Amino acid sequence: MSVSSQTDISTLADICMSSEQRRHPRYICLDGGVVRLSIRPEFKGRRALLADISVGGIGFVTAEPLEEGTVLVFELRAPTGEATNRIARVRHSRPTPTPAGAPWIPQPPALSRLFRSILGMKKPAPEGHAWLIGSQFDQPLTEDELKQLIQSFDSETIELP
Repeated sequence: MSVSSQTDISTLADICMSSEQRRHPRYICLDGGVVRLSIRPEFKGRRALLADISVGGIGFVTAEPLEEGTVLVFELRAPTGEATNRIARVRHSRPTPTPAGAPWIPQPPALSRLFRSILGMKKPAPEGHAWLIGSQFDQPLTEDELKQLIQSFDSETIELP
């Protein structure tokens, strides 16, 4: 699964780098693994697309904006299937184009997808805005945990200084 088109990826990278205040190197996730998170106070499970991750925090794209300071709980899975929960707080929330393949976009019926495929028609571009959310972990990941998580998303990542 791809986070978004090449244009969306460069837009995400530009936004991420525009206010650089990081203490740890981070890894941009180009293929956009899906992360599971809960938002306080209701802690209702949600899915979002991974944008970047470091030992100090995680960036993700979701359908709704979140206020700075909002408490989140992430379920992070290692390749072994072992789950780790991490608490994080929102540091920023910025609008961004809705990426193709976002988990909150309803999928068209299978028959419609089949006809589009047979006729060589492209998928319509998603409408509206999504939100790029940057968050900081209350307890940083270890380097080993970070490496395992990157492997578990099985996606192409680029380390940024």
